[in-house]
Amino acid sequence: MKIYFDTSALVTALVDQLPNHENALSCLASACRDHEAVTSTHALAEIYATLTALPVSRRIQPGEARAMIADGLQKKLRILPLSVRLYDRAIARVAGRGMSSGVIYDALHLEGAEVAGCRRLNTYNLGDFQRLEPQGLDLVAP
Repeated sequence: MKIYFDTSALVTALVDQLPNHENALSCLASACRDHEAVTSTHALAEIYATLTALPVSRRIQPGEARAMIADGLQKKLRILPLSVRLYDRAIARVAGRGMSSGVIYDALHLEGAEVAGCRRLNTYNLGDFQRLEPQGLDLVAP
């Protein structure tokens, strides 16, 4: 089974200072071991931005964030490149529902998961994804 991880699930798995870290890390490890774990090129940029801006007591420096992404994610997950066509589909999906602003980023994850043939999407933003009406995907909060 293919399992997609969005930014919220991956950042939580990477950062031991966040609530739900152990659950998210366990879920990621299990998916990488027993299934095909997938994320997108877009997620890598979002993860870097999030890691370097997190208001945690032990700040994550740019070089550390880069290493976390390279060693903790790129070597373990299938990284799906997002095409212009997929961006167009995500924009059409949110525009067709009259949605605006940052929901586009969730739509990019959702489109990527659907195109990759994933059966599950792991996220801590369940409500945001539910309103985008996923097709053939179970939404799970690790």
